[in-house]
Amino acid sequence: MRAEDIRAIFQNAGDFEERTVRAGGQTLTAFFIDGLTSGGDIAEYVVRPLTELAPGSAAELYARARDGGVWCASVSEADTPDAAAQKLVNGFCVVVFPGVETALCFETKTGEKRGVSAPESENTVKGAKDAFTETVRTNTSLIRRHLRTPRLRLEESVLGTRTLTNVTLCYVDGVTPPERVERMRARLGELQLEALLSPASVEESVTGARRTAFPMMQYTERTDKFCEGLLAGQVGLLVDGLPEGFLAPVSLGRLMQSPEDRAVDHVSATCVRVLRYFAGLASLLLPGLYAAMAMYHQGMIPTKLLEAIIESKQNVPFPTILEVLGLLAAFEILQEAGLHLPQAIGTAVSIIGGLVVGTAAVDAKLVSPAALIVTASAGICGFALPSRDLSDALRIWRFVLAALGGLAGLFGVTVGVLALLLHLSGLSSLGEAYLAPFSAVRAGGAFVRRRYGRRGREGSA
Repeated sequence: MRAEDIRAIFQNAGDFEERTVRAGGQTLTAFFIDGLTSGGDIAEYVVRPLTELAPGSAAELYARARDGGVWCASVSEADTPDAAAQKLVNGFCVVVFPGVETALCFETKTGEKRGVSAPESENTVKGAKDAFTETVRTNTSLIRRHLRTPRLRLEESVLGTRTLTNVTLCYVDGVTPPERVERMRARLGELQLEALLSPASVEESVTGARRTAFPMMQYTERTDKFCEGLLAGQVGLLVDGLPEGFLAPVSLGRLMQSPEDRAVDHVSATCVRVLRYFAGLASLLLPGLYAAMAMYHQGMIPTKLLEAIIESKQNVPFPTILEVLGLLAAFEILQEAGLHLPQAIGTAVSIIGGLVVGTAAVDAKLVSPAALIVTASAGICGFALPSRDLSDALRIWRFVLAALGGLAGLFGVTVGVLALLLHLSGLSSLGEAYLAPFSAVRAGGAFVRRRYGRRGREGSA
């Protein structure tokens, strides 16, 4: 391999470095990428041992360096310039020997990376406090610390013609059904894409084109939750550069489970799960039911409550449907504003915006207090769901059901709910029904968190 071929690949790259080394009477060339490698490790474990090799031909020096003459712990060979370039961008120091067709690659990765921290979006009181980072090797080591079984399989591949992203397929041999592993392996092998940089690109690429807002893969930043999924027979994916792990197949029952369920006793966890399902239904149905009953089915509302609603709406110029949809839109805008602003400013904007939109709108007789309470309650119930992707999907269907309720009353809400059930029943994730375990004969596992058995694993819930 010629040094000129490697230089041609990285021409005009400011972080591309090379070093000429005199070793055993021969002139060698060492290449490395500044920022991805440690200069001290290159000098101590690569350059210094090379200069101490006994005199000989380039082929003899190559053999001595490969067979232990260089102290670096990891060494590999590259037989083409493209293979050498791939090693360089992964933190290796590539040494070219004159007249030798292959180059030696020594691992000298830098230690500059974000350390392991506590989870930010999936908090728990009693659970583990280690979360995934952007480095895939750190993530695999975290998984190994939780699952010390030798049956843990980590299959690595490279995806993305431009990004060349390392993707690791994770499963437990003997626990995960082989057909799931083969199906995921086949999907990864069929991918033809340029970049793999965001969670959405991972999910949409792996699951294929889908016309649904509901998540087809479950993501988590918690290592213990990821390992629990592997032990439950799911297939995991780790993507270099993303601080989360992906699990498949996914179902509605799995999305409604929280890491806190495994940190408390099964009685408390079961009660909280039931409450969580009620919160999900309230978040989805409350605005639509209110619009339907207030506009078409006033007889279903208790008399005193109906009198209070009528009194509060006397001076409101807009119909109920516009009130509900407007407040839902305002709630979503405030939520997005608080999400994209810095944390301190976002919190202030959410509080001030809520006061302005809520209190000022009621005082100005633009909306009724009842509509404000219903939409705010629906939004707060949505925050009780453990999966943000599931909550986002329900937010979309909340608008649909509210519009149908305002246009056709309870008939419209019923049609919308049936359409949602038909839509969910037609979805599947890696061969598993999306409505599981509700689609099975025994659906109690969705609500009951079983006690841990002798093997320390949770039951079918």
